[in-house]
Amino acid sequence: MKRQELMSYIGSVEQIGGIREFTFTDGRQRGVRAIEINTGEVCFTVLPDRCMDIANAYFHGSAVSWISKTGITAPAFYEKDGFGWLRGFYGGLITTCGLDNIGGPYDDKGLHGRIANTPAEKVSVNAKWVGDEYIMSVSGEMRDSVVFGQNLVLKRTITAKLLSAEISVTDTVINEGFSPENFSLCYHCNFGYPLVCPEAKIVNVPNEYADITPPAHGIAEECIPVNYEGEEITVGIENGKIGAYITYKTSTLPDFLIWKMLGESEYVVGLEPRTSSLGGKSIIDEKKYVTISPFEEYTTEFKFDFKDLK
Repeated sequence: MKRQELMSYIGSVEQIGGIREFTFTDGRQRGVRAIEINTGEVCFTVLPDRCMDIANAYFHGSAVSWISKTGITAPAFYEKDGFGWLRGFYGGLITTCGLDNIGGPYDDKGLHGRIANTPAEKVSVNAKWVGDEYIMSVSGEMRDSVVFGQNLVLKRTITAKLLSAEISVTDTVINEGFSPENFSLCYHCNFGYPLVCPEAKIVNVPNEYADITPPAHGIAEECIPVNYEGEEITVGIENGKIGAYITYKTSTLPDFLIWKMLGESEYVVGLEPRTSSLGGKSIIDEKKYVTISPFEEYTTEFKFDFKDLK
């Protein structure tokens, strides 16, 4: 529908979508900034105080992201040692892992690094007509720096269009220091009920990994690496009613992991594009990190797409 035609039916874009800012006020999420983007097709919440990650997400009013029992937590409650990261792992459509670690804890590096608990600076919220498209975007930057050490910046922009079911994410890691630096990224994209259910399948994966079973007591998590060929890869989940998909480029995210945790309460499938197949200390021992020179940049891009299958 053209802009003029659409606006003849409505008084304001906010009638059918739009973008708004708010702050959580209760419990351990108190004080966390949030930005909700509603395209009329998808509605999702970006958390500037948690690495510009996406928490809740809905397609046609139905939840697609998994939210853990911890709920959204402020970065002040981050426990960096060992597996303490899990006490603030709310899940969400994206939890970013890195930049100094994307796996198990080792030495002074906690599980999955600190970037997911880093608040954004220079947060920008934009919504405007570009021709006949109403484009909504948020951006911000997270700094991972230390005196006598690294000075890395992660700049993120999330974009969505009115009446579209796509969400685009562009990240750029910049080395603003004067020595080469190593980093790794893992996008922990977490899908939950009712999208994830016994009738659902993971699509574009080997058949032996596609099934999703009912919640089971005491079941162990599974971490399943999948190797793909080609420049652009799409992986998703379909349940016969709706489909959710991630598309990413292997030139900058050459590895992919399926995380299945189909237990009671923790009922989630993670689809995770990554810069490396390794994590924890092994990524250091085998030098599988990304190295960028002073003032060099490294950009990753991926998108979510949702479809009605009925």
